[in-house]
Amino acid sequence: MAKTKLEQQVESYELWKKHLIETVDRYRTWLQKSRLGTPTAEKQIRECLSALDSEHLSITFVAEFSRGKTELINAIFFADYGRRLLPSTAGRTTMCPTEMFWDKKVNRAYIRLLPIETRLEDASLSELKRDHRKWTIHLLDPNSIDQIESTLKEVVATRPAPREEAIRLGLYDEQLYSNDAKPPAQVDIPKWRHAIISFPHRLLQKGLSILDTPGLNALGSEPELTLNMLPSSQAILFLLAADTGVTKSDLDMWQSHIRNFHSNRKKGLMVVLNKIDTLWDELSTPSAIDDTVRRQVATTAKILGIDESVVFPVSAQKGLLAKIRRDDALLTRSRLLSLEEYLSRDLLESRQKIVQETIISGIGNMVENSYGIVASKLNRIKTQIDELKQLSGKSNDVIEHMMKETRKEQAAYMKNVNSFQASHKVLQEQSSQLRKTLDLKQLEERIEETKKAMEGNWTTHGLKVNMQMLFDYMRSQMHAAVEQSESIRKLIRSIYRHFQNEHGFTVAQPKMLSMMRYRVSLELLHQEAEAFRKSPVMAMTEKHFVLRRFINAMVIQARDLFDHAGQDVDNWLKSSMEPLIYQIRDHKDHMEQHLKDLQKISQSKETLTKRMAELQKQYNAITRQLTALRNMHNTLTDTQSPLGGQSIKPKVVDPKGPSRSPST
Repeated sequence: MAKTKLEQQVESYELWKKHLIETVDRYRTWLQKSRLGTPTAEKQIRECLSALDSEHLSITFVAEFSRGKTELINAIFFADYGRRLLPSTAGRTTMCPTEMFWDKKVNRAYIRLLPIETRLEDASLSELKRDHRKWTIHLLDPNSIDQIESTLKEVVATRPAPREEAIRLGLYDEQLYSNDAKPPAQVDIPKWRHAIISFPHRLLQKGLSILDTPGLNALGSEPELTLNMLPSSQAILFLLAADTGVTKSDLDMWQSHIRNFHSNRKKGLMVVLNKIDTLWDELSTPSAIDDTVRRQVATTAKILGIDESVVFPVSAQKGLLAKIRRDDALLTRSRLLSLEEYLSRDLLESRQKIVQETIISGIGNMVENSYGIVASKLNRIKTQIDELKQLSGKSNDVIEHMMKETRKEQAAYMKNVNSFQASHKVLQEQSSQLRKTLDLKQLEERIEETKKAMEGNWTTHGLKVNMQMLFDYMRSQMHAAVEQSESIRKLIRSIYRHFQNEHGFTVAQPKMLSMMRYRVSLELLHQEAEAFRKSPVMAMTEKHFVLRRFINAMVIQARDLFDHAGQDVDNWLKSSMEPLIYQIRDHKDHMEQHLKDLQKISQSKETLTKRMAELQKQYNAITRQLTALRNMHNTLTDTQSPLGGQSIKPKVVDPKGPSRSPST
């Protein structure tokens, strides 16, 4: 079976990631051999390798009911099986959120189903995923497509339930029965709350995951979907129906759950105008049909406030049919390939950028610091060689004068070192205050107080007030953390700049931690909380249900933000001064060694030739180290897209090239 464009791109991306892992491993070995490794550096490298290993690509399909999400998934990923692998029929299909991936840990195919009754429990969805006892598990037989297709129909299973139970579960929509004389005693509800499918598809085995979501009501009642799963996706495909365009419920979903994703990402969002085959009017000319499609695209883009280039008119059903029948003309007419090509390019370029910014940037900065340290050592050795060359044939008086000048430099240097100790103490005090601001124990106490206050307040207004007070507190703490981190950043930069100006240190200033991304994430979460706090659901749903949804989703997500921010702050504060501290110590050792060399040379001129040979040997070895570091840095920071389908090789740098830091 020929590889699709998406498969080719994913393979190129995985190859690029493999080279990153190999380069990080080489750098770790280099640090150990050079005796420049520290516990902090080892921890950061270990975390980077773990993140790269577990990192995966995720695509989320979002739409109201009957927009063709599941059909599109079948058309893009599962047409090779010659049928609709995932259940996709007219009307409501996917009744619960469905995740598809390949479980490398157990290395087998299965479907795990979470009973709908768990919505009444206090545990969050993330916690329930770790408790396998709560789930119903069916194994899938990769050799029997019939068995797989039959088993996967469980995703759309429903069961009858008393109306009171449906209300408690948040699954009763009275508008559906507004024309009835009286509310029904019993209604059909989804049997399952969440489905997880491990399936041995080629792309899933390479790390791709797919999330299929079941409409606005499910997104509203399962906050973890919009607060965690959607933001963590690399691509979101928002589906509309070409014949109806943007309906009111489509627009509600866009404004409530998708718009924030779009406003904070330049890439990763595609709007799919599905079912264009409904516009294939046999009484119209092809050009007239194309004009109708173009008008729908333009109207959709204008309503949603996006560029027309990310609106894709397709027919998922005709695309699936064309792939199964190998009908190239129908496949072209379905326009599915245009969406697939854009998806493969946009998804992977977006993911590459995220990996470089969040995972690799820290290691790249470590390589820069190592480069600065080694380059400084090389420059000092070069200066020392030049000085020793000038001593050839000189009198002892000249050597004595140089020894005297070196001692003066030593004394001045030690004064600066003492000044550094004082600045370092101030830095530690400011760091302690920042850690206190982000203290999880303090935040958890406030969350617990809010929870108790909410449990003791039976009015909707009281619940809303307590929610608002908690977020006001968290926003205030995060604002303070941003200001404190900025003050620390300025202090660190001034310390580095002093030694660079006074003593010619070439070590790069450390990558500065920005707390703004955490503040922005908290603000987006606050917007979600405000929308939830002011929504009609708050007034209609039972209090315990509202409380649980809020605490288990929004507040837990906010707590995780503080937790991640605190961890990043700790790593930053531990690593930010290490390069400078090492260079301060190394420069001190160099001055002492230089003084010893002068003393030996004053006693015996034969020492001069021997020492120059030793220094030249060191110079050559360090030059090779710099070349290795340049090549590592180029591989880690290369922004060229890996999506050309060719093998990616590290750039090789001429060792005779200029000695300079990769970037400053």
